[in-house]
Amino acid sequence: AEVVIQEISEGSLPGTSYYAMIAAASLIASLGLVANSPAVVIGAMLVSPLMTPIFGMALGIIRGKPRLLGKAVGALMGGVMLSILCGMLFGFVPMIAEATPEMLIRTKPTLLDLLVAVFAGMAGTLALIDERISPVLPGVAVSIAIVPPLATCGLCLALGAFAGASGAFLLFLANFLAVLLASSAVFIFTGLGKTAREKERKKLIRRLVIAFISFCLVAAFLTHTLMHLLENERQEKLIKKIFTSALSKTPNTSLIEVLHKISKDKMMVLATVRTSKVFTPDRVMKMQKEIAKILDMPTELVVRNSLSKDVSATGSTSTVTDPTLDGEFISDKLNADMVALHLADQGLWEIFANRPQVRLLNVDIEHIAGDTVILASVQSQRHIIPAEIKQIEEVLQRRLANPTLKLVIRYQVATDMTSNGRILYGASHFGPQPKGVDAVDREMRKALKRSGKFHVANLDAIWAGNHWSVRAEIYGPRVITSEEVAAAQKHVASRVGKPVKLNALSKSELLVMDNRSMAEEEFTIEHVKKKIGPFPVHVKTK
Repeated sequence: AEVVIQEISEGSLPGTSYYAMIAAASLIASLGLVANSPAVVIGAMLVSPLMTPIFGMALGIIRGKPRLLGKAVGALMGGVMLSILCGMLFGFVPMIAEATPEMLIRTKPTLLDLLVAVFAGMAGTLALIDERISPVLPGVAVSIAIVPPLATCGLCLALGAFAGASGAFLLFLANFLAVLLASSAVFIFTGLGKTAREKERKKLIRRLVIAFISFCLVAAFLTHTLMHLLENERQEKLIKKIFTSALSKTPNTSLIEVLHKISKDKMMVLATVRTSKVFTPDRVMKMQKEIAKILDMPTELVVRNSLSKDVSATGSTSTVTDPTLDGEFISDKLNADMVALHLADQGLWEIFANRPQVRLLNVDIEHIAGDTVILASVQSQRHIIPAEIKQIEEVLQRRLANPTLKLVIRYQVATDMTSNGRILYGASHFGPQPKGVDAVDREMRKALKRSGKFHVANLDAIWAGNHWSVRAEIYGPRVITSEEVAAAQKHVASRVGKPVKLNALSKSELLVMDNRSMAEEEFTIEHVKKKIGPFPVHVKTK
């Protein structure tokens, strides 16, 4: 017993090494908190010597040694202030951008944290007294976690988060009181308090009663915090239940996170959802009403969409779900519409993968007049013809084993542009260009404009092995005739010395003014030039 008393007494005397270890532990804890690294935070717990002064205070109280008690209190207060100061200094480092989960969990203590500290304090005291179980002391230090809350307090003060700082300090206070009372009780029951005289028992009780009352007050506050936390968890489960039900009928969709808080008598909910398409306001409103009904309070819901797409092998009807306690994250238990939509989505991706000019955007399933309808939204550089829709529809009918399945393709025609204009021939805009292409471009534009009736909006030319192939978009008061196309070909061929083949997309559209007429695209270019400055000269790269 005397050896234990001597060790605790010596450990409660603050010295240079004591404060150096406190500073090191605080800085390590601050780094771990900011980096959100539990391993680094645990390292700080192992380094910290703050637990010994608490044992010294307990021993001083039960043995009636005011000198030991005073030194232990001084060592503890000095260590606490140094830990908070180190956390504050680290908090002023510019690298800290936002609070991390490791910081946040130490700003909201509950009764559970207090109970952990009580049992850890008892275990630590027993390990200190009995050499046979002393190897568990490092584990006890990790359980009690004295320094991380103090470092969090300092970081919060540096960031101006005073509510977070008070919560972190409350966690330290709870741990301190729990360890103080638990270690005092263990010292009494193990006989280290026998040297106190019988007449001094009342003094011992008086010395402990302040700590006990403080402990009870903190316990009451943390109990309230725990009840609030349990209520929050109940509300979160109800909100998640609504989302689970709503998302179960939508493939490639899962709930990532739910944040909720009561503000001005209204439940504010932010739900982050992984989805292949953005939620519509109507869908959000429907879920908002369901949440308000089940929680019995006004609710405002915001759904943050994280766009993603799950792709599985051909023929698979499995989909990704939230991980279960069994570690399962893929399920094949889907309703009929989900299976149909999943298979249709797979089939359409495979079909359009071989058609680079058509890009699949989204796939939905509808039921119209008793028919199952697959609605595919695509982006295309050309019009989608009924014959190819029929061909794709038959493929889906076989894959889904539904001969009455209907396919509707909603397409938007895309226009690809470069600095040379609309892409009519991809080879004309990318890579090295053949010799003479500029002359063909120049002469063909002149030939088409020579009549004064046609305006050339876009023109591309490529060498096709034995002739020049030209595509042009032209506008005029009427459509160009085949004879005029042939005449333009002949004229350009005579100028460049090579055969020329022209395919013209001719439109009878003009913007007519009181003094002139021009293609709408030319009018747009002319006015945009005035706003942003002159355009570069139209010259193709050789």
